[in-house]
Amino acid sequence: MRSLLVVPALSRPALEAALASEADALAIDFAGSDDAEARAGAVTMIAAARQAGKTALALIHPLASGLADADLDAVMAAAPDGIILPDAVGGRDIQHLGAKLAVREAENGLPDGSARILVLAGDSPAAIFELGSLSRATRRLIGIGRDERLLAQRLGLAQLDGEDKPEPLRIARSLCLFAAAAAQAPAIDCAEPGEGEVFARLCALAARDGFAGKFATTPEQAKAINAAFASQIRTA
Repeated sequence: MRSLLVVPALSRPALEAALASEADALAIDFAGSDDAEARAGAVTMIAAARQAGKTALALIHPLASGLADADLDAVMAAAPDGIILPDAVGGRDIQHLGAKLAVREAENGLPDGSARILVLAGDSPAAIFELGSLSRATRRLIGIGRDERLLAQRLGLAQLDGEDKPEPLRIARSLCLFAAAAAQAPAIDCAEPGEGEVFARLCALAARDGFAGKFATTPEQAKAINAAFASQIRTA
């Protein structure tokens, strides 16, 4: 997965644009809303994506929110390709999610281990110190990413767009790369605003530094991400 396009669960136009995009995978996001409509919308979107031949992952609420169980109850009936777990703190959160998935796979007649996990594991200071535990977490792991804006907010930093980042954010970025390499899982770079040459340069830097893919917020970004990572593969 080079490009993972984030799609709000309640936006039908966004889904239609995503299905027509070059994105390798869709991240159906209902973590921003806690209601039955959002969960039902996510289920419909996952089914539509699967029917269109797109890899579909569900971005649920963090485990600590108390909302993840209801998210999983709804979304596992649609048999997503994977679950994106935000704001995770180390291997214990991944193992906890894995146990929840195993129960729901059995309840829905799905093969054990069919739902994979892409974890956002560098979103807090506590999570940074637990990155080493990811390598022993679970066979379900298919990627390690991060939410740089959330980490910047928690550190009280102004996250500058573009290449000029505060030093703590650059350190966290590198540590996530090390964690992914130790876990033998792809590292997925965070979503960032922008289009055009600036965004293309950020994608090229991510590919150069060892990331396997990047989150996108628009179809245009997904196209730029695919081009940057394809170029890196050709020149490697």
